[in-house]
Amino acid sequence: MGISQQQREFAEFQACTSAKSGVPGLDLAVVRDIIDSYQRASTEPEGVGYAEVDAGGVPALWAIPEGADPSKALLHFHFGGSVTASMYSDRKAAGHIAKAAGVRSLVVDFRLAPEHPYPAQLDDAETAYR
Repeated sequence: MGISQQQREFAEFQACTSAKSGVPGLDLAVVRDIIDSYQRASTEPEGVGYAEVDAGGVPALWAIPEGADPSKALLHFHFGGSVTASMYSDRKAAGHIAKAAGVRSLVVDFRLAPEHPYPAQLDDAETAYR
């Protein structure tokens, strides 16, 4: 049996990530770039559209499954301990969750530390919620 296209793509992704993360003394910008690239290893949810929006001054992204109940929504905060990750790193995961729940999901791109110390993230979360 031959190697599938997905296996080749995943091997390329792993090699690229390993090359970036294998450099001693990584700065925060490189770590954030690596984290944002993790979403490449997952599948795109079928039947989900995306729309970047301003949620009261906070960048955000709607994941909108086909046939989603417009009266309900999920509020999604990306992973990364308020230091790494972004709405883009969680885009596909939020899309899969929204599709499974049958509702839209707003992925909040809150400000990151250390540039924006706590409680900036909490303030952004509350602003986007409102």
